[in-house]
Amino acid sequence: MDSNHHTVKKELLARGVIMPDPDSVYVASDVDVGRISGNGVTVFPGSRIAGSRTLILPGVQIGYEAPVTLENCRVGRNVRLNGGFFQEAVFLGDNVFGSNAHVRAGTIMEEQACAAHTVGLKQTLLFPFVTLGSLINFCDCFMAGGTSRKIIPRWGLRLCILIILPIRTRPLLP
Repeated sequence: MDSNHHTVKKELLARGVIMPDPDSVYVASDVDVGRISGNGVTVFPGSRIAGSRTLILPGVQIGYEAPVTLENCRVGRNVRLNGGFFQEAVFLGDNVFGSNAHVRAGTIMEEQACAAHTVGLKQTLLFPFVTLGSLINFCDCFMAGGTSRKIIPRWGLRLCILIILPIRTRPLLP
């Protein structure tokens, strides 16, 4: 553990970040305090935040159900990361992710895309309104559609379209 992490944590608390048990939260010294909003951000006990590229916007809740490790992620407004490991991922806003997550580099969750518990993602793009169920592991996927949050007056029901396309990032044979 680096010795300056206490200073960074104190600066976050002074900015208004809520930590119900600050002694149990680790914030690495490479975290840029200016990239963490103090407006409605809550970091629950046992969580760890690291990375100079970490960005946390207002209204974010980190680790409500279980500890979270967050490294170099961009976390948009009103995102809830309930528990797990998040590294080099982007959450554009109003996303909810259940406990036991394993979200790795290249994952982008657009507005209101959500996932239940025990979901693993790597190099996966979820368009707005896509909701993933529990116990899913996606790698190199593109998922569009989802359920619109608006009711369609003519039909009185929600529109649901789901497309899953694998993304090839390397040849199949060497």
